Amino acid sequence: MKHITDVHGLQLQNTAIALGKFDGFHRGHQLLLRQVGEWQAQGMTGVIFTFRFPENKRGRLIDSAPEKLHKAEMSGIQVFLEYPFTQKFADQTPDMFVRKILVDQLHVKAVAIGTDYRFGKNRSGDADTMKRLGDQYGFTVAVFEKLTCRNEEISSTSIRDGILQGDMEFVAEAMGKGYSIYGEVIHGAGLGHTIGIPTINQRIAEDKLLPPYGVYLARCHMDGTILHGIANLGCKPTVSDACVAGLETYLFEYEGNAYGKNVEVELLHYIRKEMQFENVDDLLDQMHKDIQYAKNML
Repeated sequence: MKHITDVHGLQLQNTAIALGKFDGFHRGHQLLLRQVGEWQAQGMTGVIFTFRFPENKRGRLIDSAPEKLHKAEMSGIQVFLEYPFTQKFADQTPDMFVRKILVDQLHVKAVAIGTDYRFGKNRSGDADTMKRLGDQYGFTVAVFEKLTCRNEEISSTSIRDGILQGDMEFVAEAMGKGYSIYGEVIHGAGLGHTIGIPTINQRIAEDKLLPPYGVYLARCHMDGTILHGIANLGCKPTVSDACVAGLETYLFEYEGNAYGKNVEVELLHYIRKEMQFENVDDLLDQMHKDIQYAKNML
């Protein structure tokens, strides 16, 4: 995949473009990507078009920047374009956006959007605007209706609400997979090895939206294999005075060395909140209970 963030002098040809924020790559986003994948198979250049916001305007995201790139790479689309969202860009009318960027820079032939897509100054352009401009400039526009989950429209907003509430089942259904944390396995304090429950540790990006701190049933993707376990999201208050959020995962059937590998851990079910215990023995006793609970669920 070609990842583009510098758009100075950018020129692409014969493109089929999925337009959206793509925070979460949820099931609605996947409809757009499947359509672009079909156009790509017909010989067009497939493009995921999203935005790169200034750091002070990003807020908390379902996917951190590396996670978003990882999901884009996994989609099979040829180009991941993160267009800088500047004031100059925001001030463009819908017609200017289509003419200057989609037509003049990207030579668009086909566009996939959702019914709720808005573009141009003050979000004044909508799906009907895009269809009209497609007719004017000679490109195809495919518009997809919103999908629903539990009688609620699937959107990044509804998924964020599910994450904050710890409703990981809703999140997994709406996203098509579990809410996940992707990144390198780093060295932890080593307590897990000492007490016979070795874990893999991951840092969490500061702009990552997090569910409640606690213990989760987890599914880990590592080296093309799927492993199950329990994961603790939070600060580990029993053994650490400083609160630096991280993810620590015990995998039921793994005995290898994962340090330095990039792994994806899905949080599938919220088991309990994070707790501070009187001592490590009490922590170990609770961990064994958590492990048995998770294995019973599986």
